[in-house]
Amino acid sequence: MDYLLIIFPIVFVAAINCAQGNGDDPFYRNYYQTWGGSHLTVYNQGHEVQLLMDSSSGAGFSSKRDFGSGYFRMKIKIPEKNSKGLITSFYYSFSIEGVKHYEFDIEFYGTDGNPHIISTNAFANDLGNREQQFHLWFDPTKGFHTYEILWNQHQIVWFVDDTPIRVWKNNTQLGVGFPTGPLHVEASIWNPSYLGTPDWTQGPFKAHYREFGIDGCNHQSSKQDLYPKQQGKLQNARKNYMYKDYCKDSNRHGPECQVNQ
Repeated sequence: MDYLLIIFPIVFVAAINCAQGNGDDPFYRNYYQTWGGSHLTVYNQGHEVQLLMDSSSGAGFSSKRDFGSGYFRMKIKIPEKNSKGLITSFYYSFSIEGVKHYEFDIEFYGTDGNPHIISTNAFANDLGNREQQFHLWFDPTKGFHTYEILWNQHQIVWFVDDTPIRVWKNNTQLGVGFPTGPLHVEASIWNPSYLGTPDWTQGPFKAHYREFGIDGCNHQSSKQDLYPKQQGKLQNARKNYMYKDYCKDSNRHGPECQVNQ
């Protein structure tokens, strides 16, 4: 059932949808192409999407609806070859210029070999700059792996193959923004200028996505903390694979850092 959300200080009314799906949902049931033209191709009766990047364009897609909480997952295989300078992404976002900007990212930085990097970032109605980056413990170019973001009223959790790698607690009592909706899911492949110019002779670069089900609004009553086994996996991932943490930068360290460990 839809409900209304009012965001202040500017009165803005938005409908937030709920959806329950599974990994067998075809692409067009929950998503639509947002840019890239022929650089997005749908395969296998809607159960796989290829995003292609060359010197002319990348491509991207978005969920058809906005959500107020949920469990969002996708199987992804990132480009092979030397893809340095590219980003393959999966994230959810809400932005109105000059009003609000919430965004929670999973981004894969293209490389010219090992290690393969996954970057997470959080925009809490600001400019973000809260990167925590990890060296993946497998080769994400050789097969599909599952990447997930859980969002409820207590926390946001990033997962890789059921292993939590980051937790963002609801720290509004500390003055840190936390999304209450509406947010939509997006995915793309692109080349940001800050990563330099890709070697286009290695292209075209192809990222593949599967499993387009969305469980939106099903996690508002989820428990506040990870289970003990999940907590152990989280600490192991952060100890052994995290190599960049904004919380260790005194210029970017925020009040949430002590809580989100």
